[in-house]
Amino acid sequence: MKFKIVLFLIFSSSISLFGQECDCLKNITILQQKIENNQASYQHQVIEQKRLNEYFLFRTEINSKAKTIATKKGCIGLVSLYLSFFHDEHSFISYENNYAPKPNKIIKPNRKRIYTSLPFEGIWYFQDGSFSIDIFQTKNTMGEWVGVIKNDNSKSWKKGQIKIEFINNENGSLSCIYWRKNLIPQTYDLHLTDSTMIIGRNLIFYRKPQVEQNTTINTNDLLFRQLSEQTNYLKLPSFDLSFKNKIDSLIANNRIGITSKKNLVIDVRNNGGGGFDAFQSILPYLLDKNLTETPYYGSVWVSKDNYDYYNRTKYEYTESKQDSINELKYVEYLKEYLNCFTPIEKEIDTIELEKNSPLNIAILFNRNTASSAEGFILQASSSKKVKTFGENSKGAVSYGDWMPMDLPELNIWVAITTKKMIFNNNENFESIGISPDIDLKYTNESEWLNIVLKQLEK
Repeated sequence: MKFKIVLFLIFSSSISLFGQECDCLKNITILQQKIENNQASYQHQVIEQKRLNEYFLFRTEINSKAKTIATKKGCIGLVSLYLSFFHDEHSFISYENNYAPKPNKIIKPNRKRIYTSLPFEGIWYFQDGSFSIDIFQTKNTMGEWVGVIKNDNSKSWKKGQIKIEFINNENGSLSCIYWRKNLIPQTYDLHLTDSTMIIGRNLIFYRKPQVEQNTTINTNDLLFRQLSEQTNYLKLPSFDLSFKNKIDSLIANNRIGITSKKNLVIDVRNNGGGGFDAFQSILPYLLDKNLTETPYYGSVWVSKDNYDYYNRTKYEYTESKQDSINELKYVEYLKEYLNCFTPIEKEIDTIELEKNSPLNIAILFNRNTASSAEGFILQASSSKKVKTFGENSKGAVSYGDWMPMDLPELNIWVAITTKKMIFNNNENFESIGISPDIDLKYTNESEWLNIVLKQLEK
């Protein structure tokens, strides 16, 4: 009898381990510890805003789900769901270098099973007509409902592969884990009507088939050119610090051209940001006062891990001896505020304005304009010469200076933000974005530049 019991226990243990690719609860717990110790948005949104009880309930629910997940892909999806608690666009997931994730699994609908139908069951078509999904109930994912590929014109996905996992929230609302083409998941809120399903701000599905659109590719080239006899055009695709010298050279080489016309359009669509230093050379042409204050100030959460990271990477972007000295002083400054946010010290900068600069400045941005590019919009908008056009920006401006945290068992790393931003007027732009003066979101983006030109020259 004892022999049979031992065999049964060995067999049961083997069954429970079969197919288990990772210990999801262990990985989620490690991530939670790192977030709670180091992430600026956690310190701001949970500790400072006194939301510990709400967070603990959410964490308990996440850990309960983690116990049921045996696959890497499922656990990565849960990481996305966990991060969604913090409205922090700079806290994201990325795969390890040279790691190629497996395709999402295929699930076939079981229409014979009896269940209560929900309004969003059935076929939905993506806004640009490029693919469609079939939504049905299942027990094979984290949520009770899943959206799988019905048809994909790009052939990037196979029929039946998981595209969306739907989550029932405690308050009765729905959210979802959306798998992008790079197989990195992102969690969004979900809004339903009879004929539309809106995921986050930018992803829309319709009940009726959509005609496939040829999306306009917005060039990433840095350029300056004449639009008309009255108006010049400046394209700034990135504010990455490695791009700074190119921007400075372009501005310097075209100084006469920029000041030769009364209008200037600055296009920062799809500019994902970088550093404030990258756009300093254009400010003398935009501002109408030589005394300027930055639109927000950074405050670093100086945990031990964060301090060690700043210290370890302090010379990463230095180009001169003075840069190195400044970085060393900054790290010494951070050490004074271990386990605290650094204090805010407002500074007014003096900028020598460019003579005969353009009288009218239009800044064009879209939903992919993010981070320090949003800071550029806010600072430039302090000038009465500037008017903004487009649609709400991304809303990735409240937190920054992330450091990578590895989860090697999942072949991913997670960006943990170390700095919060404090705005002069206490605005909240995170996940909402900056609203333009002239809203063009209901107009085809390929027409935006012509609309701006007409507005400037009317």
